[in-house]
Amino acid sequence: MRILSYNIQAAINARSYLSYTWQWHRQILPGPAKRKTLARIAAYISQFDLVCLQEIDLGGLRNGFLNHVEQLRDLSGLPYALAQTNRRLGKLSLHGNLILSKTPLREVLNQPLPSRIPGRGVLAAAVESTHGALVVANVHLSLGALDQHRQLRFIRNRLAAWPDVLITGDYNCTPDAPQLRILAEHGYRSLGDASPTFPSWKPQKALDHAFLKGGLTARSHVSPQRDSDHLPRVIELDG
Repeated sequence: MRILSYNIQAAINARSYLSYTWQWHRQILPGPAKRKTLARIAAYISQFDLVCLQEIDLGGLRNGFLNHVEQLRDLSGLPYALAQTNRRLGKLSLHGNLILSKTPLREVLNQPLPSRIPGRGVLAAAVESTHGALVVANVHLSLGALDQHRQLRFIRNRLAAWPDVLITGDYNCTPDAPQLRILAEHGYRSLGDASPTFPSWKPQKALDHAFLKGGLTARSHVSPQRDSDHLPRVIELDG
């Protein structure tokens, strides 16, 4: 099974830090460039069995009031979808997480994460693997270490009853962050190396991770695909 985790930055496709300032209009206005970026993202993710996306837009002004869930599902050919809204900025945007799959999904967890500033969430689904049910959790953590600690503990506790769990997404912290011990101390092992994923045009920080517990074996690597300010992480499960 091939799984992808990707923060798609609402298909804004920043190319440098200037994209956040001088090209501010791309953050808030729809346009043909975003549609082309979304089409490239859809073509890329179509090769995977299951995809975890962060920072989708579920119908705000900046996406022309169109929903990324329907757009990406139709364009990628991945028919099964679970979505989560994390943050609403008036009519401008509806931030969220999305899981797309070639095979049926059973929702396991769909909740906001504890945080001093609301707007982060965990979305988890069970899928069938060669060894039985695998729970895949799609996460987008807050920026601060204290919030990340609380959020990882929350996720770990909510998924404790499941034997085989993959937690992947945008952790917003580097692999040496002490808060990641919360997972390591409870049977989770990090997949892949510490290859940087942000910013995509000159990667310097590894912020996007995958942690696995249970009897499955897997490997992971960072993809060079550049349609966001993050690089995607590829996870390949054996068997």
